[in-house]
Amino acid sequence: MNGMRNCIEHNGRTMPADPTMSGVTLTVGQVVERIGLPDEVDTVMRDLEANGESLPADGMDAVQGLANPERRVESWQTLKSMLGDDPCGFRMLYWMLYAAGAYTFPEYCRLGIPDNVFDSTMACFTRFVEEHKVSYGDYGFDRDFWTYRQLSTRLFRLSNLEFELACDAKDVPSVAGVPRVINLHIPSDAHLDPDHCDQSIARSRSFFARFFPDWPGVPYMCESWLLSPALEQLLPEHAHILDFQHRFDILETRPDAQDWREWVFQRDPAPIADLPERTSLQRAMKQFLLDGGKVGIGIGRLR
Repeated sequence: MNGMRNCIEHNGRTMPADPTMSGVTLTVGQVVERIGLPDEVDTVMRDLEANGESLPADGMDAVQGLANPERRVESWQTLKSMLGDDPCGFRMLYWMLYAAGAYTFPEYCRLGIPDNVFDSTMACFTRFVEEHKVSYGDYGFDRDFWTYRQLSTRLFRLSNLEFELACDAKDVPSVAGVPRVINLHIPSDAHLDPDHCDQSIARSRSFFARFFPDWPGVPYMCESWLLSPALEQLLPEHAHILDFQHRFDILETRPDAQDWREWVFQRDPAPIADLPERTSLQRAMKQFLLDGGKVGIGIGRLR
């Protein structure tokens, strides 16, 4: 795995090699190996490849467009329409992994971004198929509406958290008051204790200063159920979630948002009275909701 990169060292700095040389791109199988997809999903990906999974020319153009920040949304929509009925989303997953290896990885190499950032960032695909199994009982991929962000070299996992360079109007909260921001995202497997968060935020600042120096002084924004003011009533005073929340100035709340159902109750569609009570947060939130409370989300700016 460590030998797949074809970059060279120059005066201690990693530089991209000639992209026409072998080894700069990765196959679907190589990407699967790097990110540790579950064996069952790995088998599906390899079966698709062995059975000649293919697309017409305009489909392949859309796959390439997933890695282009200017074309990614249109390309995703085109590919989605072209794939049509896609049980479990595995054909979409295959082509997104293809784009990761054929187009995103070479861009990382061109920019000199370390391989471990590529591997950690693309591991979102592994996380999402595993979350699907937790919610529905089997593996599947239904986050293609999101993952063009990673493929277009605009969203990166840096240690514990994810950070996204956002300048499209739909991705920049209007309350930010600026045309571009760095959106901070919290993966489901993130640790929110202060040390992990400090490390991740510090790493992001040095990462963007080095690889995207035209984004200096851009504010960090976060939109999440973790920033809901209601959590002050549901969690102990020194809970890590509240420690994380207190890093932000909350600029706006949306109390009717239903994000809590996905992230706290794993997308369980049951009526509130029938939601599980496996954790202390589930028990507290369920009672809060039964009593007429609203969780919603908060939108905040990192202090």
